[in-house]
Amino acid sequence: MIDRIAKDRLRSAVRRLAPYGAHRRPQKNKVILILLMIFLTMSFPVQVFAQSDEQEEETLVSNEEFLRESVRTLLTKAFIDFPWAESRFVFVTPEEENPANWLLEDELTSYLQSKNFQVALHPGKVQNEFPKSWSLFYRIIQMKLSYPQVKRKGFFGHKLVTREAKLNVSFRLEEKESGKVLWTKRETEERSDVVKKQTVKHLNNDSYSFLSPPLPQDLQAKYIEPALVAAVVGGLIYLFFANR
Repeated sequence: MIDRIAKDRLRSAVRRLAPYGAHRRPQKNKVILILLMIFLTMSFPVQVFAQSDEQEEETLVSNEEFLRESVRTLLTKAFIDFPWAESRFVFVTPEEENPANWLLEDELTSYLQSKNFQVALHPGKVQNEFPKSWSLFYRIIQMKLSYPQVKRKGFFGHKLVTREAKLNVSFRLEEKESGKVLWTKRETEERSDVVKKQTVKHLNNDSYSFLSPPLPQDLQAKYIEPALVAAVVGGLIYLFFANR
């Protein structure tokens, strides 16, 4: 009888010494584990589960071609009201120096030739042989290629870079002989796409600075991702020691 009373008192003492809520700890740990699993699952990019997209070969468009496409769109819009004349000789001349003049002249020459114009660049004394010709002056106000944003597709996915082109160009057409202004136009164009960060080095053209813009600082990789990793690791460590 005395032994039974002693055992009951011992059990009561153990219950009083046990931390409050200890019986709830397994359930609490289970909830934390479930939340961590949900976080890790949501963090994986969609392409992990869509293998067909990964197997599809990506076609890389270089920065030069991306900018050329932008110039072609700009020319199409700008020259919609251009005074066309069959087989007219046109001398194309820049109003000021710009590192991108050669690219614009290349596309401008192709465009005018497709409209049956005869084109000469930087004519000099040659234009005196064609008094009935036209002079087309251009000025690049802006021709900028940039990478304004870097972001990651999911927590473990590819880093994606936004590529953006901004163009602003003015044109002036004059009669060579009289100097009469026949046409003026100023046109802008903006376009953007998204490329994988790992492909940027293949898209750049290091020979020209305007075709090799710098990448912005990746704040997500510098601050957010380390904080999330620390939170996940901390949660796992807590679960390890809590269940011992």
